[in-house]
Amino acid sequence: MSGRQVYQDEYFTVLVDDRTGIVRTVRSEKPLDVLEELEGIFARLGAVLDELGRSKYGLLADLRATPGRNDPQFEAAMGRLRPLWVGGFRRVGVLVRSTVGMMQIQRHARHDGVERLISKDEDELLKYLVQDG
Repeated sequence: MSGRQVYQDEYFTVLVDDRTGIVRTVRSEKPLDVLEELEGIFARLGAVLDELGRSKYGLLADLRATPGRNDPQFEAAMGRLRPLWVGGFRRVGVLVRSTVGMMQIQRHARHDGVERLISKDEDELLKYLVQDG
């Protein structure tokens, strides 16, 4: 996907494609190991996404490189922080590499109450995200 890069740190790259109205967050392969750092990581990401004006965009969260993690402390922290990432967008699509990843994100979606399409097919997600919400 083309687009202008508006943010990058060790964990996330944020690209914006104004032509399609899609913001893409690409999660790196670097593990989110230190729970105490999560607040800052997601506060910075959330601030960048807020600045863009979330309601104008669809969000494509590309999690294909992300190492899996589902210990209870991490899950609890992410349950609190995930809305800073996925909340407020016109539509949300999550790109995963495996069926296990898809099942984990479906569980998150039920917990968050944020509707999202989860797929291993990038084209399917892009078509979904450009539709009017």
